[in-house]
Amino acid sequence: MFENRSLHRDLIAIGLAAAVLFLLLSLVSYNAADPIPALPSPVSELYQPDLVVYPPAERAHNICGGMGALAADLLYSRLGGLGAYYLLFSLAALDFILLKRLEVTAPALRMFGWLASLTGLTALASMYAPSMGTGPLAGAGGGLGMLGATLLHQHFAAVGGTLLALTVTAVGLFLCTDYELLRLAMVVGVKGIETAVLGKEIVAKRIGKKGDLLPAAGKEKQDAATDLEDAEEEITEGMTIRIGGRQVEAGDEEEAEYDEAEADGEEWEEEAEEDAAEDEESEWEEEEEDEEALEEEAIPVKTLADKVVKEIDPLAVKNTKSKKKAKEDDRAAVISQLNAAADDGPKHEHYELPPIDLLIENEEFSYEAQEKEVRQKAKILEKTFANFGFNVKVVEIETGPVIAQYEVELEAGLRLSKITGLADDLAIALRVPSVRIVAPIPGKNTVGIEVPNEERQMVRLREVMEEGLARSNKMKIPIFLGKDVSGNPLVVDLASMPHLLIAGRTGTGKSVCLNALITSILMTRRPDEVRMLMIDPKMVELSCYKTLPHLMHPVVTDMKKAEAILAWAVEKMEERYQLLAKVGVRHLAVFNQLSAEEIYERLEVGDEEDRKSVPTNLPYIVIVADEIADLMMTAGKEVEQHIIRLAQKSRAVGIHLILATQKPTVDVITGLIKSNLPARLAFQVASRTDSRVVLDEMGADKLLGNGDMLFLWPGTSSLLRGQGTYLSDEEINSVVDFVSTGEQDFVKELVQLKVEDGAVADPSKMKKRDELYEQAVDVIVAEQRGSVSLLQRALGVGYGRGARLIDFMAEDGIVGPYNGSQAREVTITAIEWEQMKSGESLSPKIEIEEDVVEAAPKKKSDSKAKRSNKVVPVPALEEEEEEEYEEEEAELFDEEEAEDEEEVEEYEEEETDGDEEEEEYEEEEYEEEEYEEAEDDEPEAEDRQKRA
Repeated sequence: MFENRSLHRDLIAIGLAAAVLFLLLSLVSYNAADPIPALPSPVSELYQPDLVVYPPAERAHNICGGMGALAADLLYSRLGGLGAYYLLFSLAALDFILLKRLEVTAPALRMFGWLASLTGLTALASMYAPSMGTGPLAGAGGGLGMLGATLLHQHFAAVGGTLLALTVTAVGLFLCTDYELLRLAMVVGVKGIETAVLGKEIVAKRIGKKGDLLPAAGKEKQDAATDLEDAEEEITEGMTIRIGGRQVEAGDEEEAEYDEAEADGEEWEEEAEEDAAEDEESEWEEEEEDEEALEEEAIPVKTLADKVVKEIDPLAVKNTKSKKKAKEDDRAAVISQLNAAADDGPKHEHYELPPIDLLIENEEFSYEAQEKEVRQKAKILEKTFANFGFNVKVVEIETGPVIAQYEVELEAGLRLSKITGLADDLAIALRVPSVRIVAPIPGKNTVGIEVPNEERQMVRLREVMEEGLARSNKMKIPIFLGKDVSGNPLVVDLASMPHLLIAGRTGTGKSVCLNALITSILMTRRPDEVRMLMIDPKMVELSCYKTLPHLMHPVVTDMKKAEAILAWAVEKMEERYQLLAKVGVRHLAVFNQLSAEEIYERLEVGDEEDRKSVPTNLPYIVIVADEIADLMMTAGKEVEQHIIRLAQKSRAVGIHLILATQKPTVDVITGLIKSNLPARLAFQVASRTDSRVVLDEMGADKLLGNGDMLFLWPGTSSLLRGQGTYLSDEEINSVVDFVSTGEQDFVKELVQLKVEDGAVADPSKMKKRDELYEQAVDVIVAEQRGSVSLLQRALGVGYGRGARLIDFMAEDGIVGPYNGSQAREVTITAIEWEQMKSGESLSPKIEIEEDVVEAAPKKKSDSKAKRSNKVVPVPALEEEEEEEYEEEEAELFDEEEAEDEEEVEEYEEEETDGDEEEEEYEEEEYEEEEYEEAEDDEPEAEDRQKRA
């Protein structure tokens, strides 16, 4: 129920508090005439009551009875009045430390300092202070003070004894309390200075003279800050340590704690000057009574004193809660900016971005314990290298949530290869699961050694968003990955990456990272800015997002439909490129910056109905696939082609991929896919081979799991290690419930996408005329108007596909040429169109091709129908043409079968290439071992050559 250590500590603190109260009451009610209870024989010989009143009273007057009288007489006779109360004050301070659960370093040194201060104080009391009341006989310093004073007088006389007693007292107090007395003296001094300054000002106001006194107060503050900086310069220089984004210097623990004030020194000085200036201005503007002025001027005194306490407080024993509290004011402004982001967006006036309050704040963390840990491990590192004969020095330490990176400087002449081979030996010496060596650190002449921390810190999405707000505001699609080894937020722009590959074994944080990426988009972008398509083979990982307004299609769980979705994305990419080419821009962002009138003018669209069909804002499209391994097993060749095409071309039109897999093998992440996805995120994997498949180098197999990751930045070959953000189900549901208000706007074209006869609809393999071509002609002929907007409304297609259907009709002579902003003229009637579909002869303006099969519209059939020789229905022909048609039909099927055989051969060749690539990875693992064996066998090989 309770921790034993905490329970024992609390019980001791309560007992000590009761003892202090008992002794205090006993001392206050001390009476020299009180009778002392009889003590056992061994104790009675060592202690005799110190009485000055004889005969003793019949009963004790002490409010704590006979035991109280005994305790008071013992304290007064041995320690005297001053020493007795100093003992009670020390016990009360110890009780406070126990109750507040503060950590006291070097307790033996503290106890020695306290004893020294007690000896010096009692000696001084015996030499100069009078006796308290009528007893005890030993004087104000008691027996201990009398003994010390006698020795000092004998050997050092009065002056020398006093000087030595003062020195012993001061040294003892500093050893016992660190610099606490210095802090208290500075607080009292500053209060005295400000009180004096304010008192002079009130006098000046009463005689009607407003002097320039508040700037003088500001000068005093500036002098105090200068004194603080001068004291900091005296600290011994050493290794640089960065903990939680703050920098401290190596050395004694007191010096390291004192350095924490350096980061805020200049800020404190500026605030002091601003406060003084504001107070001066308010005094000149408002003239009130003296009493009101005194109350108003008391506020800066308290503020300045509190700031001095804040600067010097790190020198004493600190509580970690005070550090977190100091950051609340800074985070308040950040939170208000994030919560106010919903006010933007004229296109979605009623849509509100989720407030950051929906996310959970990070838990408190003890940075003092982590600082002590990294210093100790730095010493172990240097000692371990020395055991191997290497003179290595740790020059800088950067600590993150999970990993601490120790930068070591090598001695001259030491080869780097000797250091990189000691990773396992260092792990054993440091008692950690694994050690990763970065040799060298990019941009530095040092080697980085990444060591896991004993206590891992959880990284929450809210904390990363608060710290990375300034960077994310400049990004198109910001995603918050986590924190690096230095504790800095990892915030990247998906639009510039432009695609992301995530790999990792089960339970290493891959799914949590995927949820964090999706939530990052929901927290920062509206549905008119970013739309999403989600593919979830597991059916449960992304099901919580099924109500999002950002979705273009319900979460896809059927892999055949998923392949069709990717094919549609390829088609949409081509449509967007055609639109951008007609408008004359190169990127989606430039297109969205154009006004509607500029777009209409560049497209030469004048008709009001046609203008409604032209998009003036194209949102980014993010395709999220939770497991591409299952998708590749269903339709590997087609899926690979779609992914490659999207990865190669879709950046400029705002279509981006986030692909995740727990099976990072060469048959899932092929060479073409990997080469087109430069941004990769690897969590812990099972083997070195899997790490090389994802990152092109080893390292992911040595990760710790639970969010520990390696990030390969696009365009670089260096890996960045970090800790991924953690997002609970409660936070995800809160964000989804907040944004899921209203109906979802699915794309009609995607919802109507069908899969026929077990085969996947593939727009990239459409025949020369679109599958909606006949329906489109029916609409155009019925309305007698060749308009793209008419096809968009009737068939639910996009602008690009509608324009392409109109171009097909112009090639077949169904509509006339382009007519500017006016609709195209329809050149045939409904009867003539029916004749075209039936294959009958039309008017001379439309010529029938010689190949009847090509002219006749055919239904789309899959490869199984072709292999089973099922004849595609064709229009009825005359008897004399039947034989000729059958011959042409047989030739057509022969050609199609030959094409199918070629496709099968190509697929088998690709599988063979994949196997060869996998064998290359396996062979490279053993190259080093074979090279070593070859060196060992070199003498034998030379002997065999001589014999030959």
